[in-house]
Amino acid sequence: MKKYTAGLIGLCLISAPVLAADVQKDSKDSGKVDLSIKAMTILDAEDNGYDPNDGTAYLLKLKYETASWNKIKLGVGMYTNGDLFNLTDFDTERVARGMFVTDDGSEKSQLGELYLDYKPGDSHLYGGRMIYKTPLTTIKYSTMPNFYNVYGASTKIFSKTKIGIAQITDMSFGARSMTDFGLIGEGTKSAGAAIKTSTIGQAEFHDIYTATTGKTDQSTNGITVLNAEYKPTKNLKLALWDYYVDDIANNIYFEVDGGIPLTGKKIKLSAQYLTQSDTGSKLSGELDFNMAGLKASIGNKKWGAFVAYNTSSGDTAMLNAWGGDPAYTSTIFSRNAYRENVDAYKIGGRYKIVKNLTVKVGYANYGQSDTLAPAKVIKVAPTGMVAAITDAEEL
Repeated sequence: MKKYTAGLIGLCLISAPVLAADVQKDSKDSGKVDLSIKAMTILDAEDNGYDPNDGTAYLLKLKYETASWNKIKLGVGMYTNGDLFNLTDFDTERVARGMFVTDDGSEKSQLGELYLDYKPGDSHLYGGRMIYKTPLTTIKYSTMPNFYNVYGASTKIFSKTKIGIAQITDMSFGARSMTDFGLIGEGTKSAGAAIKTSTIGQAEFHDIYTATTGKTDQSTNGITVLNAEYKPTKNLKLALWDYYVDDIANNIYFEVDGGIPLTGKKIKLSAQYLTQSDTGSKLSGELDFNMAGLKASIGNKKWGAFVAYNTSSGDTAMLNAWGGDPAYTSTIFSRNAYRENVDAYKIGGRYKIVKNLTVKVGYANYGQSDTLAPAKVIKVAPTGMVAAITDAEEL
């Protein structure tokens, strides 16, 4: 685990919706079009041998979702990623590979979204390719996001209780997955990708076995997702998720959120617990990981501040292979809360200077973990496995 402090954010991001509008024909709803472009470049980097110091990338998104027909909608989304105006020097040793889905920054397009969405009453049925927003399938993206091939349903069983079930059969790794494995994860398999994703192909769909191991000699039944949500009051919500990854792992995640409204602002208190065990040690090896967390925040639309804490326990780090990041203490370049035996702290704040311009600042500290990483990944002498030698910080 490296120690570093970044005094200046190393990325410049411009993201603009070129067109996001409802489409009407003869005063009838004809759906919704979303055309947007994102540009990202490196401004500055720490000279520590890790931080990327060159990269300029773009993402072009074109999505259309039809109007509801008998409560059914069809969504289609095309995404294109590449090197913006050939500004990136791919001969340098420290390219921001996490901005691209190809090794040379060449343009690559993907039909990332192609789904049907059906909402009869209090129920919801969906299926196809999509960005699947759940605690263990949602992660911070740079340009091209992760996509999932998933089929599921949810419904209310009581006025305050909702349950759901889904099956994830395939996954497509986006641009940041290379950073998730090589920089944030440092080969520990604990930051959102367990493999070097370029070896199997990014912006391409792979079954869950291949997405986890990088191999194609076998297959599994994917990930079965069960969830329940209970909201007894307006300001209190409890949610439980179970992700059963066939022959690999079982992940149980619980979260509770509570709000306390005050004059002109709101206090929010949250708690989380995640546990992972192996379901097929032949494929994944032994898995014994637990993580708990607390977070408190206060603020309004103008300003806000928070403090968060995570602690992990068990005999292993988490196998975080499918693009998940629920930890309260995660930052742009650190997800160390998923490593073995770590105490992590994070504080932060935001302030809106004017409309559409907000400044954010945060500091995180991660205790030295017991997780081992391959020596070749973190650029030390090839002595096999090496342990973390200090705490890690990020500002």
